[in-house]
Amino acid sequence: MMPDSGTPVDEQSGVEERPQNRREWSGFLRSLAVPALIVATVVGALWYIDRRGEDGAAGDGRYGVVALPAELNTTGKSPGTDAGRTPPDFLLQTVDGGELRFSDLRGKPLLVNFWASWCTPCRQEMPDIVRAASAYRARGLVVIAVNLQEDDGRVRGFAADFGMDFAIPMDRTGQVGGAWRIGGPFEGIPSSYFIDAAGVVRARRFGPMTAEMIAGDVAAVLQ
Repeated sequence: MMPDSGTPVDEQSGVEERPQNRREWSGFLRSLAVPALIVATVVGALWYIDRRGEDGAAGDGRYGVVALPAELNTTGKSPGTDAGRTPPDFLLQTVDGGELRFSDLRGKPLLVNFWASWCTPCRQEMPDIVRAASAYRARGLVVIAVNLQEDDGRVRGFAADFGMDFAIPMDRTGQVGGAWRIGGPFEGIPSSYFIDAAGVVRARRFGPMTAEMIAGDVAAVLQ
């Protein structure tokens, strides 16, 4: 039905439909929908991480951050992951069923990477990490890829897809990631630490690394 003015009229209510009102209402709904979607995505991700930690946590309480032997802290500073400090020690199960204590690796140059399979930047940098592990293995570099709060099956699948032939400790509760202050103020992944044979952090990277970044930081810990 059309009034004499030519403005469309809703057939049920008899009220004139104004195009500008319809556009304003549509824009208002869109302005609400986008933030709601972002909030729902963030809440869902946090719930997923928390759930993975509850489902996969080691039951005997032995795993997580452990005391660093005093003789292994040669810096005179409390354990930390700033450059020039010795990182916190930890004991974790590995995805293949073994155990890894970080301080047992003293004497070897290390690249410690924190990651998760759902993390897109982690996926982007992992091929370069795998290539670096292979290229520098003969010079003593050891790569440790600490997974954050995922189930073993998902981690094994990711490792097989990317050809990760190095140790993968499972930080099932996120305690180690917290102690290492992954991601700095943003608490994100990937986060990587380059540690020399004396057990001292020489470089760290928050966010995805390129092959050039890895090569430069590896050179610092191989000296």
